[in-house]
Amino acid sequence: MKKKTIWKANVILGMFIFFATTMMAVPVKRGIWRDLTLTNGKEVKAQLVGDEWFHYYADVDGNAYVEKGQGKYKKVRKGKLERMRKKSQKRRNTMMRR
Repeated sequence: MKKKTIWKANVILGMFIFFATTMMAVPVKRGIWRDLTLTNGKEVKAQLVGDEWFHYYADVDGNAYVEKGQGKYKKVRKGKLERMRKKSQKRRNTMMRR
């Protein structure tokens, strides 16, 4: 009987830890700069910003860049970046409900 109670407690504790860790978004480590090649061939120096649900690169001037495939990046406007963030937030909320 005692083994069954301990087993149940371990299962409940494991489930709690699993759900608690999946609810937190870990921010990216700042200060690591990278040279990005833009779709027009220019190169810019930028750092990764965001967390595991939504991230992009930002340069010193605050311009945002997202990957467009094959190692090429494209500059995005603040309005589009905000829409992308909201879409990501909806996706995260949907995943949390499952």
